[in-house]
Amino acid sequence: MRKNRIFFVIRFITFFFGRSLTNKTYNVTIFINGEALLRGGSFMIAKNDIICFLGDSITQSDGTTDKFYWEYIAEMTGATVYSFGVNGAQSCGLSEQLKRMEETVGGNFDMLFVFVGTNDFNHGVELGDFFTVHEERVPINSDASGNFTEFKTVRKRDFVFDRNTFKGRLNIFFSAVREKYSDKRIVMLTPIHRAYAYFGGDNIQPNELFSNKSGLFFDSYIQAEREAADIWSIEIIDLYRDSGLFPLCDGSAEKYFHNAKTDRLHPNAAGHRLIAEKILQKA
Repeated sequence: MRKNRIFFVIRFITFFFGRSLTNKTYNVTIFINGEALLRGGSFMIAKNDIICFLGDSITQSDGTTDKFYWEYIAEMTGATVYSFGVNGAQSCGLSEQLKRMEETVGGNFDMLFVFVGTNDFNHGVELGDFFTVHEERVPINSDASGNFTEFKTVRKRDFVFDRNTFKGRLNIFFSAVREKYSDKRIVMLTPIHRAYAYFGGDNIQPNELFSNKSGLFFDSYIQAEREAADIWSIEIIDLYRDSGLFPLCDGSAEKYFHNAKTDRLHPNAAGHRLIAEKILQKA
């Protein structure tokens, strides 16, 4: 009976919006027995979902915020969340975080969020390539017995699995995740914008308008993550573009970041709430 009611509601919405309100976009929430089932045409994070987060200090660190974005997500949705982030983590550390996750929940999770990249930029990790290209002969004709009789030479791409480059690291991690968890939702979160941070000693990080020691600008790493999402068919939430967090401006830094004078890298609780809200809008 419940399924029939859901089907009827969806059929009604499809008929009404499709015939009467064409060329317009509407966000629709369907409630069944008080529970939100659909929003804007995509499934929401449900109360019984188990969600895991991998990342760096924005996902797990001490003293920069009273509340992390994943804690807001747990509070807003009722989902069970686990954070395995590591302060200072680069993308080469994701496999170790994944191992810890598996030791904790095994394969019993619904969504995996991956939030790294800013430390790869800070340490000047070379971008590298996702593929190498070479020429290879392929068959184009055969005889009656199935023996190939004619060939041509074409260009072929092979994945690069290089732990010393950012794109190689992304290939290593997402190839493993895709192989093991083909039935899970994997979501990459791009880094947010970054600005000046001073953590004492030689740990002085200029804003993103400066290149790193490899001569690369920050948005090159963002673009690499966008490309990785295409290559590995990974969902992506582009926080760099869509979060609204822009610490290069004083107003944003003072309202949403840990310390406008010394730490425009880590969001405060208000900034983490913005991140959580954006994730829930997109997820």
